[in-house]
Amino acid sequence: MRRDGICIESGRLLICGLDESDLDGLTAMRNDHRIYRFEPSFLAELQGSPDEAMKALMSMELERDRQCILGIYEKLRPGILIGLAELYDYKPTGKVISIGYRIRPGYWGNGIGTECVAALTGYLRQNTAVSLITAHVLPANKASSRILIKNGFEHLVTKSEDWGKETLVCADVYTFDC
Repeated sequence: MRRDGICIESGRLLICGLDESDLDGLTAMRNDHRIYRFEPSFLAELQGSPDEAMKALMSMELERDRQCILGIYEKLRPGILIGLAELYDYKPTGKVISIGYRIRPGYWGNGIGTECVAALTGYLRQNTAVSLITAHVLPANKASSRILIKNGFEHLVTKSEDWGKETLVCADVYTFDC
């Protein structure tokens, strides 16, 4: 049973809190280098053991922690974790938040990312006072750049950022005005 908190429904997807039954899916994601090649090394789901990471993810609350990570599920198969959606760097007084997502490779190319971003932006527009949503993408991640543009994001700047790598990385920053 999903914990109380944010739960977003879209055409095919449910995006909501994780629970213990998602541990196998999270472990499979953590072990798939293809998912994390374009991601920071300090993501919460990569810290500690899979059990520790799951407990940390399940305890996150957007208002309290200024971030949360939610599971992405298909409505037709709600028990199978197909990805993670992230809301982070939430600044309610500044009305800004960043979004991110990670999809399991077996679901790439099926519009899941596009639908996830649309669902996240729709939720934030309707349920928060956020006026600006940002997303940070490595330039080599062309698929994610296209997803953001399809959803009305605009490229703002390319800048050096700390992604937990040995050196700073260049990242494209996209913005969406609510």
